[in-house]
Amino acid sequence: MLRHFYDDFMTFVPLQLPQLLDVTTMEEPQFYGDYVLLTFPLHNPYDLDEVMDMFEDDMELITLYHHIPMRSEKFGHSTCAYSNPAFGQMFKMNAKTDTEGKVNSIIVTIYDSLEQMYGDLCLDLELHSKGGFLKYKKDKADVLMNFI
Repeated sequence: MLRHFYDDFMTFVPLQLPQLLDVTTMEEPQFYGDYVLLTFPLHNPYDLDEVMDMFEDDMELITLYHHIPMRSEKFGHSTCAYSNPAFGQMFKMNAKTDTEGKVNSIIVTIYDSLEQMYGDLCLDLELHSKGGFLKYKKDKADVLMNFI
């Protein structure tokens, strides 16, 4: 079933977000039991706010968080956005800034179960809540509402 979700993702999503998800530069997919990891290096680095806008505007993804590890540094700012499972796709996208404050790659996780996706989103949020601060954060209860 995971292969089916991967094929669906690869058929439609890169067409909706070509500036971020270029299949010609994508690294080899990493298949695990309940999920697959994809890494998309970017041709042109983007500001994190630009990436977040593309996630929301072009893909209608739901922002889970915007994490800032230290206010004085450009490095390490990150975001996570996820698809609404009601639309038939289960994936999340992560982006993180480099020392110049630019995003150079997008990491995509595709799931084959709602339980795995929800658990991973909660873990991702919990890990990023431990240090720095969250400029934006979706509550676990709000995330759960997308799965009901």
